[in-house]
Amino acid sequence: MITITLITRGRKTRFLSHKEGDKTGAKRTNKLINMQKQVIHTHLSTAIHTERELAFFWGKILEEGLIELGPERRESVTADIESQPTLDKAIKRLSVIIDKERKYSLEETGRFLKITKEKLYCEKLKNYDFINLCNEDRKINWLWCYIRKNSKKWVSLLRYKEPQKGIITEQFIPKTLVLDDRYLKEKRPNTTEEKRKQIENCLIFSPSSEEEEKMLSNHFKNEWLKNSKRNEMIKWLDGCRYNQLIWAYAYIRKKEEIAYTWTPSSNEDIKTVIVAFYDLTPENDKKQFIDRFRRTWNTKKHRNKKRGNTLEIENKVLDKLDRLAEETQSTPQDVIKKLINTMDWDEILDILESE
Repeated sequence: MITITLITRGRKTRFLSHKEGDKTGAKRTNKLINMQKQVIHTHLSTAIHTERELAFFWGKILEEGLIELGPERRESVTADIESQPTLDKAIKRLSVIIDKERKYSLEETGRFLKITKEKLYCEKLKNYDFINLCNEDRKINWLWCYIRKNSKKWVSLLRYKEPQKGIITEQFIPKTLVLDDRYLKEKRPNTTEEKRKQIENCLIFSPSSEEEEKMLSNHFKNEWLKNSKRNEMIKWLDGCRYNQLIWAYAYIRKKEEIAYTWTPSSNEDIKTVIVAFYDLTPENDKKQFIDRFRRTWNTKKHRNKKRGNTLEIENKVLDKLDRLAEETQSTPQDVIKKLINTMDWDEILDILESE
C-alpha cells in the first residue's frame, strides 16, 4: 500500500507518495547537517589565521573535553590535522572532526568555540601588554599613527635577555613590522576609543609568534619613551588661537608624515593631530623641527605686522571670532569679510553708532 501525504502551501495542494516524502525528509536532514558543519567551520575560520592559533584551538578542545579521544586516536587525529597541505584544509578537517566527535549540542559547541576564541585573543593581548601599551590618549594616537607609518617596514624589535649576575641585557633584532594597517581605518569622528579598538584588532590578528609579540611590545614601549618627555609642541599649542592652529596644520600637511594621521574634526582634534605628527618625528629630528616651526611662525607674524595686516582685537571679541571661525570651518579673516559683505551698509552704521 502507498501512503499519501497531503501538503498544503497557500492555495496550492499536492500529494506526495511515501517515497517522495522520504526524499524530502532526507534533503532536510542533509541540509541541517550541512548547516551544523558550516556553523562550526565559520567559528574556526574567523578565529584561526595561523598554525599557532590552530594548535591553540586543538589544545583547548582536547584539554577541556569538547571531544574525547583515547591516546592512540588522539595521536592519529593530531597527525591528520598537522599533515594537511594548507591551513584552510586543516581548518576544514578540524571542523569535520568536531562535528563527528563533539559531546555537546551544536549551540553549546558554538559557545565553546566562541569562548576559546576570546581566550586566544586575551592571551595575545597579554603578550603585547596591551593594557599598558594603550593606557593614555596621547600614546594611543601615536601608536595608531606609528603602525600606519611603519607597517611592512624594517624596525628593531627588542628582546630582554635573561639576567646574568643581576644584569638585564637588551638585544635589538631587525625585523619587518608584520602588523596589517588595514585594521586602522579613519572614521568620523575618529575618537581615541575607536583607535584603541582598531589597534587591538590589529595586534590580535597579527601572524607573530608569542616571542615576537613580546618583543614588539618592548619595541613600542621603547619607542614611546623617546617621545613621552618631549612636550615642546604641546606647550606651543596651549597658547594658540584658531588662526595659529590653522597655520600649524597647513604647515605640517606639507610633510609626508601627515598621511599617517587622520583628518581632524575640531580645534582640539587639530591639536591632537599636530601632537601625533610631532611624536612621529624621529628623535634626532625633533629639535630641528620645532626650532624651524617656531622660526617660521615668528617670521609670518613679523611680515603680517610690516604689511599692516595685524588687527589688535580684545580677547573677549577674539574668542567669539574664533568660535565663529571654528563653527563655519573658516578663518577669522573670512568671518569678518563675510559679515561685512553680507550686511547692509546702513545696518552696519546703526550697530556702530548704537555702541
